[in-house]
Amino acid sequence: MLDDIRVLEISAPETMMAGRILADLGADVVALEPPGGAPGRRMEPFLDGVPGLERSLTWHALNRNKRAITLDLNTSDGREIIAALARNFDVIIETADPGGAPLDRIDIPETVVRCTVSAFARSGPKSDYLATDLLVMASSGAPSMTGDSDRPPLFYLVPQSIMEAGSDAAIAVLAGIVARDRGAAGQRTDVSARIAAMVSSMSLPIVVGSGNREPRRAELTIAGVRVPAIFECADGYFLVTVPAFGPAFGPMTQRLAKWAADEGHLAREVAEVNWITFPKDLANKTSTPDQLRSLVEGVSSLCRGKTKSELGAAARKLGLLAAPVMDMRDIAESPQYRERGLWNSVLITPDGREIETPARFAQFSNFSIETTRPAPSLSQHTAEILRDRANISPIELQALFVHGVT
Repeated sequence: MLDDIRVLEISAPETMMAGRILADLGADVVALEPPGGAPGRRMEPFLDGVPGLERSLTWHALNRNKRAITLDLNTSDGREIIAALARNFDVIIETADPGGAPLDRIDIPETVVRCTVSAFARSGPKSDYLATDLLVMASSGAPSMTGDSDRPPLFYLVPQSIMEAGSDAAIAVLAGIVARDRGAAGQRTDVSARIAAMVSSMSLPIVVGSGNREPRRAELTIAGVRVPAIFECADGYFLVTVPAFGPAFGPMTQRLAKWAADEGHLAREVAEVNWITFPKDLANKTSTPDQLRSLVEGVSSLCRGKTKSELGAAARKLGLLAAPVMDMRDIAESPQYRERGLWNSVLITPDGREIETPARFAQFSNFSIETTRPAPSLSQHTAEILRDRANISPIELQALFVHGVT
């Protein structure tokens, strides 16, 4: 799909997803690292829990289908080489610190699509902030919507902001390529990780900043009855919509209540309440909050005695709005994902082991995303690319290596 596009990625945690998406779409992506290795090589988790530059599973997940070179951009030789390399690429992806982007002092050809990722908007009041994933995600507003209302917010177990920013950077690059192909000059795009992460918070900072009331964390209360969305089950948690009302969804609640009563977790008279018209009946005082409270307690009791597999089978059979809260083992063992070809084997370079990883982020009717190469080892393609793209001779390469430039 992008087999005629050449991408130079100045590797950083925020760029890895963007490069990976473009590489999956067929682009020739070259990740440029400092001689000591890119920061992504030091990101957990590690193979067998043992750290090492070639053992980061995050690196392997986000850098397959790429090639890699090492080059010290803080040296004069490194800057001369990157200027020569830039003329042979269609796209450059980089990050920016408060001091600027690493290629700001390099003469980049006008035809190059250049995308710069930063923690905050480069022209905003926080443009000079140094930021961690925790700070970026907190400023997005997303954590304020997670967890129980009487406890601190929950944060992501993975560095979510780099995934959000990298995905948006890939979209920006694709848009730039389209514009260039239609006759425009090479586009210069900036991506803010904070703004990208705001999508996962449903733009909460904009809502509040516009004078609207700050929404509470997702928690449904009806007539004083707290109605949870997630219920504990025998081997984890299950998402169950309780209750659903009206002619379209009320019958689901009716079937759920009958099942709970049949299993002995709910009084029969509560199961036979007309849940389709319950809100109206509640307003007319022909139904009571205690009936709803009993339903919630009955469903809670029912779920605690069932596994995710048993609840899932019942949900499909009864047509309920319910689904398992899946952990990584559930995802790895899912028959549906197996059948749909979600997984493939990727070589992990330290010991030649193969592990299963998600195969693709999308499935197209006229293009198949395949893993054509594992994530590159440190400096694996330096000699090849500097020879072909920057006309560096073997003798020059040796000198650059000896002096720590490559």
